[in-house]
Amino acid sequence: MSQRAFIVSFVLLAMLVALSATRFAGAMIGFLYAIAGIFFAGVPGAAIDYALNRAGIPVTGKQLLLIGAALYARCSPLPQRSRHGGGSGKATWTRRSAGARLALLMALPLSAWLSLDAMQRAWP
Repeated sequence: MSQRAFIVSFVLLAMLVALSATRFAGAMIGFLYAIAGIFFAGVPGAAIDYALNRAGIPVTGKQLLLIGAALYARCSPLPQRSRHGGGSGKATWTRRSAGARLALLMALPLSAWLSLDAMQRAWP
């Protein structure tokens, strides 16, 4: 990722957060977050609940949440450490990658919270 692409991605992320605070765009982004939550948490949770109940293992909502979190944590791509030492380009790439992950970690929940507030204000 070049320096220019890195800066553009941060500007677009800031625009997403800013748009999340507006009435119309924020409400639309909130609905997109709800749809993503249904597909990434609701559908797999229902499938796991159904499979475990068919096997005779009753689960509570908290247990189901922990199972889903463990599966998503296990399947997430973790950064791979290199066995050979890279040059300064590798260090710069690692810093940029960590900065992008930190920005996403901060911006996505903030955007979801702002869009929820926008949905409440836009609702008739």
